[in-house]
Amino acid sequence: MRRDYLERHGRRMARRRWWVVGAWIALMVVAVGLAARLGEVTTTEVTLPGTEAQRGITLIQDHFADGDYTTVQPVFRRRTLTVDDPAYRREVTAALDRAARVVPGTQVVSYFSSGSRDFVGDGGHLTYATLRLPIEPADAKGKVEPIREALGTPAGFEPTLLGGQAAIDHDTTPIFDEDLKNAELIAFPIALLILLLVFGSAVSALLPIAISVVTILGALGATFLVGQATTLAVYVTNVISLIGIGIGIDYSLLVVSRFREELAAGRDREDALARTVATAGHAVLFSGLTVAIGLATLVLLGVPFMRSMGIGGMLVPLFAVLAGLTLLPALLAILGPRVNAGRVVPRRLLERRGDGWGRLARWIMRRAVPVFTVTAVVMLALAVPSLSLSVNNDALEDLPGSVESVQAGRVLQDALGGAVSPDTLVIDSGRPGGVFDPATVTRLDAFADGLRQRTDLVRGVAWPSRTDAEGFRRESQGLVDPTGRYALMNVAPLGDPLSDTARDLNDLLEDRKGDLAAALPGGRVTLTGEPALMNEFNRAIYGPFPWLVLLVLVVSYAALLRAFRSVVLPLKAVILNVISILATYGLLVLVFQEGVGRSLFGVDHDVRGIAAWIPVMLFAFLFGLSMDYEVFLVSRMRELYDSGLRTQEAVAQGLQRTGRLVTSAALIMVVAFSGFIMGTSVDLKIFGFGLAAAIAIDATIVRALLVPALMRVLGDRNWALPARVARIARVRPARAEAGVDA
Repeated sequence: MRRDYLERHGRRMARRRWWVVGAWIALMVVAVGLAARLGEVTTTEVTLPGTEAQRGITLIQDHFADGDYTTVQPVFRRRTLTVDDPAYRREVTAALDRAARVVPGTQVVSYFSSGSRDFVGDGGHLTYATLRLPIEPADAKGKVEPIREALGTPAGFEPTLLGGQAAIDHDTTPIFDEDLKNAELIAFPIALLILLLVFGSAVSALLPIAISVVTILGALGATFLVGQATTLAVYVTNVISLIGIGIGIDYSLLVVSRFREELAAGRDREDALARTVATAGHAVLFSGLTVAIGLATLVLLGVPFMRSMGIGGMLVPLFAVLAGLTLLPALLAILGPRVNAGRVVPRRLLERRGDGWGRLARWIMRRAVPVFTVTAVVMLALAVPSLSLSVNNDALEDLPGSVESVQAGRVLQDALGGAVSPDTLVIDSGRPGGVFDPATVTRLDAFADGLRQRTDLVRGVAWPSRTDAEGFRRESQGLVDPTGRYALMNVAPLGDPLSDTARDLNDLLEDRKGDLAAALPGGRVTLTGEPALMNEFNRAIYGPFPWLVLLVLVVSYAALLRAFRSVVLPLKAVILNVISILATYGLLVLVFQEGVGRSLFGVDHDVRGIAAWIPVMLFAFLFGLSMDYEVFLVSRMRELYDSGLRTQEAVAQGLQRTGRLVTSAALIMVVAFSGFIMGTSVDLKIFGFGLAAAIAIDATIVRALLVPALMRVLGDRNWALPARVARIARVRPARAEAGVDA
């Protein structure tokens, strides 16, 4: 957007300031009402439209659960009896019958009664069952406690543990909500303290806080409207809140600081505001654009869980830019010189900080080559461990171990390996009653026995070992639908769903299911289950991810070419951003996978890998957020260069004038993202550490040292913009200047 238009826009905001404030008050009233209802349209369910695993889930929903369904898994253990004892079976069966009555239509799959001893552990003393609840996952959370009460603890048994996804959601959601709420409560006071130290006055410090609140509420309200048309992940609320704190304050910090600077230069409030919007507003506009471009990575992925996080994230810079270019200028026009009211830090101390950045800038200009060399080597060294990044995490191990559902999952995983989360073959015999056809029973039984022979991959197969149809009919409860057309064969890997054995078993079943379907005239076999879903999830993310990254890099380059009016500066920015993100991945490997300082972040167990969604989410958020500081810094350098300064002077003064703002804004971001680290979830700790570490590295090593040193080395080549490129990009050419900056 042209600066002269932005300058006129700033004057309009000054003249219509009360109308603008009134419109925002009305908008916030609506936004608060919508934001309060956001929980109605969020879910913990992860779906993968168009995949075979999702089709399998739909078949189970349609034919085994009358629509939506979710599962819980009670775990039983009795030290004095085994599952072969009638008294053991009688007590467990009675408990399961009571639990099934809590939600009408619940189906029970009790593996000890299906003839499969592969799903019995601890020498026959431990077993579990699956309750298939015919309700949505969000509704199932409310049924967990009644089911626990109905199960009770049978006489002589150890306390019954209830696991499964619905129980995990019920038990962990309050913990995560409380963790993130505490993080947000801490982030705002610390951000206010930093702003007081930056500005030295209470009024200036409170303005960015107010704009961040407006940004968060606006984004939450808009996200509720988006939720009417698409699935939203439950964590989108927390992402909006913490990202909103950082971005809302970042943009406001730049605008308020520039307005104060223009007032100090002797301009009246309208001229100061016009100049502020034309300069700082221009940087804010392009910063918001780069953040949105980065988050487009998530929106373009075919995974609703990731897409919803991207949509929610994109709404944050949208409202931050909108508020930063309308509401904030209107408030500044109302306040005028009173923006400096409520001084808490003496002016002389603020001036000394500027001298410090000036000394650093001059030092870098004198030693540009060694500074560039050392910082570049450090960044590349941090990036090297990223080659060892693994996305095969142990999700159960990374959940809070204090809750019953996680304890149930760990007990099962220790005793039964992958039995707790098996692959599921959904078998369509092609006609009602077809599953009970004697020939079909024989083929299915033979197929199950063949899988049991693969002891290198298979823990067990939940399938009745019966050769006669009547015996099969008696023992197939929960594995065959009411019409007898569809059947479920659960195949448990040796390890958890993301282990090597689980992936190898998944590949084996992909190859073998066609043979089974061919043996059933008119039949079909669909592979689903948690391991299959995890593999499909990884393919859905990392298949298109490299191409989306390339698209983001190209679009970002084009946007920054217009912002910087140079073909060199956008290329530098894109390359350094990629290196910065790779360095962040490297730190994740060093800290969490290798364990260097892992205990400092409250992680007391080995982390096998990083959750698959984290690297993609980090790229999407960090690419735009890191570019914020590049835009803030280089835009000011560009402005100074256009005013007539030589490159070396423009770079030095640009760093001197924006260095304090960039580091302060980064510190606020680090504080906000550290809220994730303070929580209980290992995944959120890793995500928060990645965000905080990346912003810290970017604002210190990259923007404060590497960027100015490299620009000093490049000299006037920084501003190169061929006339033909300028015409295509529709920007005016760079200022011509004789000679090359030495």
